[in-house]
Amino acid sequence: MSRTTWILGNWKQNHRNEAAVECAKGIAEGLEAATANPAQGCPQLRVGVAPTYLALNATAPFARSHSELWLLAQDVAAQESGAFTGEVGVAMLRDAGVEAAIVGHSERRAYYGDTNGLVADKVANALEHGLTVVLCVGESLSARDAGEHESTVISQLSESLARVDSKAIDERLVIAYEPVWAIGTGRTATPEQARDMHRAIRAHLAETYGDTGRDRSILYGGSVKPGNAAELIAAGDIDGFLVGGASLQADSFLAIVTAAAQTARPS
Repeated sequence: MSRTTWILGNWKQNHRNEAAVECAKGIAEGLEAATANPAQGCPQLRVGVAPTYLALNATAPFARSHSELWLLAQDVAAQESGAFTGEVGVAMLRDAGVEAAIVGHSERRAYYGDTNGLVADKVANALEHGLTVVLCVGESLSARDAGEHESTVISQLSESLARVDSKAIDERLVIAYEPVWAIGTGRTATPEQARDMHRAIRAHLAETYGDTGRDRSILYGGSVKPGNAAELIAAGDIDGFLVGGASLQADSFLAIVTAAAQTARPS
């Protein structure tokens, strides 16, 4: 899978079925216009949404009817089946039309104890059984203030990919960088800070996996909105976004898609 621009909406614990249908319908209907007239040299653009598990079936028809709209899960089990209460395996997700899963999101790490080891198991299981994985990494406020942001993120990345071979990485791996310190703290990551971390991640992947690693798509997930999307993309080395709150309304999400499609990406 070559380097691609991804705009992914993570709905988190929002949108029951009726709201999920309304939002997915609006995105599907507006996607063609939002991706029209891309900037010169714009790479392939992929758009997706990640509803709650219970809204997957309600949302799936819009992904099936629109080949450019991907359906994602917000998480995936570390095992395929068995006595694991509350878990959802890859085959179950694929039955619902899911093509990709978010793994290692900062909220899963912070609130539910998803360690790097558990994330590694989830990543390996999902890739082995055919899902695309959006692997999230990011540093805390204390790590950023201590100047340990790069080492923290690279450690997360390395440990989370410990059980994966380069072939699986080449086919179905996307990275999402979330500056946890800039979410809900009143502090904002600048486009330059985001770009610099993306470059550090890409350098590590290239050093570890060669051209396979260098060509991974790296997304930014730090409070992306229609008003800052174009500036972030233009900073360079940012291959799209993992969008939270702004993805809950079709209009604001499509505005981010438009900004990404129409903004040149310096290498």
